[in-house]
Amino acid sequence: MTHTNRTGSIYSYLLIFLLLLAVAIRGGADFEWLKSSDEPVYSLSDIQQVFTGAASFKKQIDNSLAIYNGNNKPLGYVLISEELDARFQGYGGAVPLMIALDLNKQIISTQLLKHNETTEFIDHVYDEKLLNTWDKLPMDTTLLALEVDAVSGATKSSRAIIRTFQNSVGHYLQAEQQYGSVSLLRIIQLVLLVIILGLSLSMMLGKRFRKLYIYYLIGVVLVMGLWLKKMLSLELLNNWLTKGLPWQSNWELILILSISLVLAIAGHKKYYCTYLCPMGALQMLVSKVSPIKKRQLSLKISVLTLRNIYLTFIWTSLILGFALPLSSLEPFIAFSFKVASWIMLSAGGVIILLSLFFNRPWCQLCPTGCLLDSIPSLKSNRK
Repeated sequence: MTHTNRTGSIYSYLLIFLLLLAVAIRGGADFEWLKSSDEPVYSLSDIQQVFTGAASFKKQIDNSLAIYNGNNKPLGYVLISEELDARFQGYGGAVPLMIALDLNKQIISTQLLKHNETTEFIDHVYDEKLLNTWDKLPMDTTLLALEVDAVSGATKSSRAIIRTFQNSVGHYLQAEQQYGSVSLLRIIQLVLLVIILGLSLSMMLGKRFRKLYIYYLIGVVLVMGLWLKKMLSLELLNNWLTKGLPWQSNWELILILSISLVLAIAGHKKYYCTYLCPMGALQMLVSKVSPIKKRQLSLKISVLTLRNIYLTFIWTSLILGFALPLSSLEPFIAFSFKVASWIMLSAGGVIILLSLFFNRPWCQLCPTGCLLDSIPSLKSNRK
């Protein structure tokens, strides 16, 4: 090998190494194994900023910290991002977080722990109250669907904080579901979910429970929509494609998606939209109680339906690299009153109002329904 070829090969390997290193850093790697210091990122004094009476803490099996006062009485819980392997780089380094919860697992405060981030950026983040975004919200999967915008002027730092928060919550919920005890409330939720799934399959395959359809729709709205908040959406599917399937924290919705895909391939493309979608059930309920004669809302441009155009716009934008606020492009977040914005709540109200006059108006635009309809069917192929 000549000297020129050898130099070119070394340069190529170095370039590949630097590219992989850049991807790793961009993905949030902080190379903890290179650090020699064992200095903890948090202490009791950090916890006392939120729990003033805290005297001790104990690490739980789900990686949270239980906080106790001097009489060993529990005060609440704390999540430390470092303990949950959630590390993302800001402008000048990682941004470790402490998420404080009350005894009912509702967020009290989110605090930034010891860091090397640029002071000006962090001051701007505090001024914009980014860390107060999650205050008073329950610790459940709705936090993962909450769309939080980066702070303009401190974009890299604020994005690192948001990603650290979301990963901390995601890892904690997985650990809690894996190791936590099964409560009576959780058992009730699972039983109701199984009942709804069984009834949906029964009504799709036969007519045995058709007379109970209106009560079934009420159950879907209350259980799937308002209580469990289990519904398919483009944002959810995009997160699963880019971040992997959360088997431990959201296996129920993964099961629903799997059943819907299998049935769509078998020729029952409308299964999810007709029997399990809370928004579809809500529209059907409003239509049934309204005495007004319903019309079919036809949204077409030439031979293309508006929802085909809408879905095409969304996936084309994602492929081209545009960061779309997917949770704001569908009204499903309106079922989460504490999380939803006034715009999303208003969109839900408009859909209910239109349902008084039209048959399932949102379904004529829904990109998630359009995506399920696009799945190739073996039944269609046989025909």
